[in-house]
Amino acid sequence: MELLSKLGIDWRLLIAQIINFIILLFILTRFAYRPLIKILEERRQKIDESLIRVQKIEKELEETQKIKAVKILAAKEEAQKIIKEAAAEAAKQRLALTIKAKTEVEKIVGQGKQQIRREKEKMAKELKKETAEMVVLATRKVLKELADESVDKKIIAKTLKQTSL
Repeated sequence: MELLSKLGIDWRLLIAQIINFIILLFILTRFAYRPLIKILEERRQKIDESLIRVQKIEKELEETQKIKAVKILAAKEEAQKIIKEAAAEAAKQRLALTIKAKTEVEKIVGQGKQQIRREKEKMAKELKKETAEMVVLATRKVLKELADESVDKKIIAKTLKQTSL
């Protein structure tokens, strides 16, 4: 104790300060350190839970991206299938339209040929008729003085019969 007094330290004051420090340490431990440790522990738990949730979300995101990639691939395959089917259908329709167009052309050509044949026959009949009339007129002029009307009628009838064949 003497040593403390030589250093200028009052031992009673030192003991009082030690007791004050112990009381302060007890109060701080009881009311500050423990709640602070508790808050830090809760925060650590929340952070751990958040990390677990983040990992879970990342896994779900990866799974979702895999599913998305599979669906995109399936959609592309379906699109290719639809495109091929559409091309095949277009080819069928093009072939059907080509066949239909050829049929219509053949029908129109056939109708045209029939119409030309009918016109030709009609023109041939008219030509025969006109030829017969011209022959009759020419014959009449030539035979006008030679024949009478009864012979003229017989010649006309005979000529018409021959040209009708």
